[in-house]
Amino acid sequence: MTLDKLHKISEDGLTDGLKQLGFDMAGDNLRTLFPHHLGHYVGLDVHDSPGQSRKAPLKTGQCITIEPGIYVPNEERWPKHFRGLGIRIEDSVCIQEESPFIFTTEAVKEVVDIEELRR
Repeated sequence: MTLDKLHKISEDGLTDGLKQLGFDMAGDNLRTLFPHHLGHYVGLDVHDSPGQSRKAPLKTGQCITIEPGIYVPNEERWPKHFRGLGIRIEDSVCIQEESPFIFTTEAVKEVVDIEELRR
């Protein structure tokens, strides 16, 4: 698995989900709504691994972020209910043999919990 393959999986899932919510996903609309890569490598500092290729297979011990985000411009072409909204949910994980070790298990990610933070 590579970061680019994970990104493609996320694009496919987001496209399907956004279509179900009434978004027109023709053309380059996904790029507008999801303008950044799914994740990046994490080293001693958050962004200190710019030379590591996203096409390289992930290896045990590497740490990455998984941070899908959707940002809906306040424009008439998008479903009214979602205009002007944005959300990014981020996890930091370490690649292991069997399954990733998730550093951010306590981070708020569920809708009800996120909405509670707004109060």
